[in-house]
Amino acid sequence: MRRINTWSKLDRSAWLLLLENGLFAVATALSGTFVNVFLWKIKKDWSMISWFNLIHFVVAALTFVVAGWMVKKVDRVVSIRLGVAILSLFYLVVWLLGKNAASYVYLLGALLGLGAGFFWLAYNVLYFEITERDNRDIFNGANGLITSITGIVAPFISGLLIRNMGQVRGYHFIFGLSLSIFLAAVVVSFLFKARLARGEFQLARVVRLLGKRDAHWRYVGLAMAAQGLREGVFSFLIGLLVYVTTKDEFTVGSFYTVGSLVSMLSYFVVGKMMKPKSRNMFILVGALMMGLVILPFAFHMSEWTMWVMGVGGALFYPFYLAPLTSTVFDVIGETKQSAALRVEYVVSRELMLNVGRVTGILLFILWVAQIKDPTELRWFVLVIGFTQLLTWLAIRKVPLVGRAKKRLPANPAHQGTGR
Repeated sequence: MRRINTWSKLDRSAWLLLLENGLFAVATALSGTFVNVFLWKIKKDWSMISWFNLIHFVVAALTFVVAGWMVKKVDRVVSIRLGVAILSLFYLVVWLLGKNAASYVYLLGALLGLGAGFFWLAYNVLYFEITERDNRDIFNGANGLITSITGIVAPFISGLLIRNMGQVRGYHFIFGLSLSIFLAAVVVSFLFKARLARGEFQLARVVRLLGKRDAHWRYVGLAMAAQGLREGVFSFLIGLLVYVTTKDEFTVGSFYTVGSLVSMLSYFVVGKMMKPKSRNMFILVGALMMGLVILPFAFHMSEWTMWVMGVGGALFYPFYLAPLTSTVFDVIGETKQSAALRVEYVVSRELMLNVGRVTGILLFILWVAQIKDPTELRWFVLVIGFTQLLTWLAIRKVPLVGRAKKRLPANPAHQGTGR
């Protein structure tokens, strides 16, 4: 009953946002990992895979700026709708290109970046507006739980389908299935109420805070860039290493299924145990352990050490991400003035995150160009796997932002929302 009562703090808008992100998570879990594997099977080239992901993150960063302006001038629901529509187009193009997809990695990366940029900008703004300080950790726990469940089921099903249907038909089917789910997400987006944000788009004003030593947002920006260093590379490298080692899509799917199961249990523990005052401790434990689980893989590359790295990372990632996300959005809602610029803060956050992602991938491209033995990749993985400690060093400079309280009526986040 206690868990039910806790979740009762989430209103209809919060559950609708969880549904939208759940559909996004299902479609991505079904095919997202296998897009990189699919491209690798066509052309075994680390640089090609890297450039596909690099273009994705560069275009996503630029799209956040455009989407931020659109959200201020039109409506964030239009942005989230446009995002899932473009992601639908991405999977349609991959579905149509088939084995020719490797020749169009720049186009595919750009489409993926466009869709992700429009979707995540709108999602993060809605997340800020819908959640309060007293239910933000609850929402994060519920969202992590839903995402983990989809991550348990979807990759396993994808790997099984590819193995049993044959690689050509199997990939064709899962890309088509992801397309259908994204189209369903478009339909769900029409259930959101209009949430207008009046005023000029003042991104430069928020970006300037990154250079002010006494600004909390400076440390948030540094934390996001540090997070991106690892996230950009690990988003494609780990799953691809599993496939290169095992040559089996079902093993890749099982790898992510087990990782998501562990992550789900971890999110449950974090949601139950974490309090605002203990966030920094959770971030430190998560960041440190996410690096330590890579050590066996670095010193002895094998399938079992890869499982230790993947499952161990999944276990401790919620310890790191859930409190970090809550802290960042508490800073955005710290004052009425910062809440009024919530769109600009979200854009700034994503820009810094993508700066880190792009930097990490560029470093990976340089590393790959220098090595002759592919096994030397493990040393890069080891180094980049500890960079999230830089996130902790930065975010601990941000003090706990007040106690849970209702927002003031003057907060623009509650104006023109229809709530």
